[in-house]
Amino acid sequence: MKDVFHSTGFKIMVAVVFAMLCLMLYTAGAGDSATGKLFGFITIPMQRISTIVANNAAVSAESAARSKEELEAENRSLRRQVDELNKKLVNYYSAQQENAQLRKFLELKNNNQDFKPVAAAVIGRDPNDLFGQFTIDQGSQAGISVNDPVVTEAGVVGWVSSLNSSYSKVTTILSPETKISAMDRVNRETGVVGCDIRAADRSLLHLNYLSAGTAVKAGELVVTSGIGGLYPRNLIIGTVKDVKNSSYDVSLYAEVKPAVDVKS
Repeated sequence: MKDVFHSTGFKIMVAVVFAMLCLMLYTAGAGDSATGKLFGFITIPMQRISTIVANNAAVSAESAARSKEELEAENRSLRRQVDELNKKLVNYYSAQQENAQLRKFLELKNNNQDFKPVAAAVIGRDPNDLFGQFTIDQGSQAGISVNDPVVTEAGVVGWVSSLNSSYSKVTTILSPETKISAMDRVNRETGVVGCDIRAADRSLLHLNYLSAGTAVKAGELVVTSGIGGLYPRNLIIGTVKDVKNSSYDVSLYAEVKPAVDVKS
């Protein structure tokens, strides 16, 4: 029990009680005026604080409700702007691609005055054809004829093997039926580009009939030579991958990777 009276907590409690008694005695002696002043001194600031808090809460609630509606409207507006920008971006890239194709088209036309290019699109493929045969949306009405070469801005694709008035069948460069007079663009050595089933399965071409002392090397471009008149001169066919010995004679041949993936 004595420990309680001597503890720090007990001393603090006694000090607080003493202060409260002094305050009560003072206010009792001073009368109602002092009591009212003291009460007002304590309660008025509290009332002001509670009023400010209540007003701020009301303003915050109103602002929150208004901000939610504004944010939703702003979000809808931003979505519309994003959609419009995406459309413009798609149109921009489409126009850019079309312009690049037209430049290549014009360059091809200028370099080959005797040929009349006709723009066409692929509308179908033969899934049973091992060599990537496909159909384009232009035929005899557009001035196309059998044996006409088919090219893209990247290079040679094949030739028209059959047609009607509104569409044409295209046999690709991977077909064993295709033979193209070609040359190495670096040293101008000529040969004939062809293909067989095994090479077509690997999507490769052969530049055949190279001389035993050929200077053709891997990495060099193979282009059309213009000999025979079927294909315009200097159209890209592909890139030399390797040079090998022929199984049929003493000549060499080059494996060529086509510039155009005709199967896709």
